[in-house]
Amino acid sequence: MKNITFFILPVAVVAGLLFHSCDEKKTPKESKEEQKEQTEKAEGTSILKVGDKLFNLPSPLETAMLLEEVGGHFNESVLNPTVDASLYNTKEAQAMNLGVYGADLGYFLIYQQSQKAFKLLANCKKLGTELGISPALYSDLMKRFEGNMENRDSLLIFVSALNRLSDQYLKENENEDISAMILYGGWVESLYFVSQLTQSLENPSLRTRVGEQKNTLQNLIGLVDQENANGQFDDILADLADLEKSFNKVGTSYTWVEPETKPDQQVTVVKSQGSVTMDDALLNEIIDKVTALREKIITSAP
Repeated sequence: MKNITFFILPVAVVAGLLFHSCDEKKTPKESKEEQKEQTEKAEGTSILKVGDKLFNLPSPLETAMLLEEVGGHFNESVLNPTVDASLYNTKEAQAMNLGVYGADLGYFLIYQQSQKAFKLLANCKKLGTELGISPALYSDLMKRFEGNMENRDSLLIFVSALNRLSDQYLKENENEDISAMILYGGWVESLYFVSQLTQSLENPSLRTRVGEQKNTLQNLIGLVDQENANGQFDDILADLADLEKSFNKVGTSYTWVEPETKPDQQVTVVKSQGSVTMDDALLNEIIDKVTALREKIITSAP
């Protein structure tokens, strides 16, 4: 089976501008065009630089939008049921579950569950503050969130900007190990969404998305390993190595396709044509391992 995967790579990404001069007057046309461009950026893949290495990880919003596109219905049971963020009282657990909540937040917004998303944002603020992320980032977002409860695109833009700014804040304060755990939690939760949906909805795009994580997993292992100087992530790396054994059985092939540049939107769309080969037995093996990883994360409260 074949699928076209789109990666949106902004020519110039300035996430902070999403929070700057929001009260400036713009024509309806300008506001709509800007919103469209920023929403496209919010959906894209993150190219992260840690030290001297680059890591490519998909945005949780990209995964949430795929679920909507293939006809998946809102299912609150797939989200983290732990609603009391104070139960996570170690830095590792707080960081991983901040990533999980971030993915859940995107899931809520894709299905226009803005009231539930706003409540979840309070959990994100609590965990983020515990991890040393400036509470001002969350307070500002929550005010803007309340003023745009009916505008899904605006909410997605705000969430994407918060993720970028939080990551930037942690790196500036030399907390890249925390940032790595947030990304880990978000990746596991997003993959859990997709893998669970493959069991109830037969769609090639879902199976392809699972199989494509073979390359993403290698990036994630490299990212976590780089931050494992003190061996604090040995157990996580062992779990990821076990998952990698299953993903190594996935057959993948890619064909390069000429990228499309959109100067008016300041984005380049890279279209890579690829295929994934994975039988039902292997898919179920991966689903079981992802589910186990996710269970460890969300039950990491003592």
